[in-house]
Amino acid sequence: MKTLTKIWNWILGKTNIDEKVMETVSQVKKEVEVVKEQINVVEKKVVETKAAVKEVKKSANKPKGSANASAGQVKPKKRYYPKKKGSSAASAGKVTK
Repeated sequence: MKTLTKIWNWILGKTNIDEKVMETVSQVKKEVEVVKEQINVVEKKVVETKAAVKEVKKSANKPKGSANASAGQVKPKKRYYPKKKGSSAASAGKVTK
């Protein structure tokens, strides 16, 4: 067994396989870090999207305009205020003789 180990170490000493393995391991570690950062960015965007969906859902649940009628709500009536005589813009520009 010792001779096999010595031969294996001698062969590895003559080749650059171990260097290639170390380089590959370091590249994989760098890529793992990049992927972890990307996962964090995606998680943040998911949280932001969930919040935006909740806001849209809240605003969609509030009936407005014609949606009030379909929801069975009565439209508030406008108050009628009669115009005062002599205060309109059309009569202000007229000159009487």
